[in-house]
Amino acid sequence: MKILAIYGSPDKEGITATIVETILESVNKKHEIDRIYLYDKEFHDCIACDDAKAIHLEKFCIFDDWFREEIIPAINAADILIISSPVYMGQITGKLKTMFDRWHTYIGPDFNIRILPGKKYIAVTACAAPADMFKSVSEYLDGWLSRFFKMEKIDVLHVGDMTDRNALKPDNPVMLQAKETGKKI
Repeated sequence: MKILAIYGSPDKEGITATIVETILESVNKKHEIDRIYLYDKEFHDCIACDDAKAIHLEKFCIFDDWFREEIIPAINAADILIISSPVYMGQITGKLKTMFDRWHTYIGPDFNIRILPGKKYIAVTACAAPADMFKSVSEYLDGWLSRFFKMEKIDVLHVGDMTDRNALKPDNPVMLQAKETGKKI
């Protein structure tokens, strides 16, 4: 089974990365794991091109960039996606939102979804505010991935009150949840 972890944070050792790595450490070692750090990459914003339907079916996107050449094949090959983001100004990070905008390529002419249905996902979010204040960010990811893109949820992890990277302790409930989530895979 192929697992693709997509990190939507610029901090490779931050809260969301720590949670994702805890999940991955608990995964059966026979699975193949790939990691993509969005902030290491440059890719175009979606421009809602006029010929999207034909272009998406032929080559996934009009832009010949890292996104089309590397992340699309990685997403297409993955069985499980782990998508993580800190909460920035009440929402996922801009890089992660740009990535999702480019997922327009998976939407067919009649809003049928191709390639993604049946893939499994885990969503991870963290915020400095109390957890309940921005739980809606996790619900946003969950809704798009499950209801719109027809993927199957493994788990959604959300933690709040993370004012610095040292705030996340190994006995935090989200860390215990992360270990259990990894064991389910």
